[in-house]
Amino acid sequence: MSYFYGSGGGQRQPKWNYQTNLDPNLLATVRDEMLRKEEEYRKEQQRIEAEQKKLTSYLTQLQAMVRDLPGTYKKKFTYDVLSGIATCLIDGTVFEIVKGLEDIQQLTERNLLNKRMKIVNSQKAQRMQMAKKHKDAIQQCEQRPHNLPLVEASNTQEKKALEEKLEAEVLQVDQKVVLELDQIVSDQQATLQRAGVPMFSITNHPDEVRLQMYILDFIQRMEHSQS
Repeated sequence: MSYFYGSGGGQRQPKWNYQTNLDPNLLATVRDEMLRKEEEYRKEQQRIEAEQKKLTSYLTQLQAMVRDLPGTYKKKFTYDVLSGIATCLIDGTVFEIVKGLEDIQQLTERNLLNKRMKIVNSQKAQRMQMAKKHKDAIQQCEQRPHNLPLVEASNTQEKKALEEKLEAEVLQVDQKVVLELDQIVSDQQATLQRAGVPMFSITNHPDEVRLQMYILDFIQRMEHSQS
């Protein structure tokens, strides 16, 4: 087969008579789709550049804050750890989570303080009531002075019993406060671990908790610097 057609001894080029059969509407659709994809690509590049700029800024801030830490903790914040912290902050979700956890903690602490103050005020009233009762009992001994030693001994014993009761009551309240605060810390640790914040897991090890507190402080300071 040949792409040339002969007539006698001569040859001639074939006549190409191809005409496009594409629908103009289809061409317009393809063109619009290409423009849309180009716009999406441009926006994606802008997003990547903005995130990279934000990442660099966060990393610089974190490195500056780490320099102020004691040496024992400073060496724990390697470049990879700081980079991980900076990365998890980029979309802003962790900032919102930390703010929410802070609000919950403050509300819980206020409620616990109010409960404790109610107990303290109640105990104060009980002491005042007993003091008045003892004073009245002693005054009644003015007419019967021989009863005074017995009344004083009774007052002393009654006061001691009340103080022991009130002390146990406060101790019980304080133990509940500690347990609730420990639970708040565990909830915060679990939440931030799920959010992908480095160094966060449920622990009560003092050094690990201290590192987590430093990270929370970093995040709060960075969040405040943006507002």
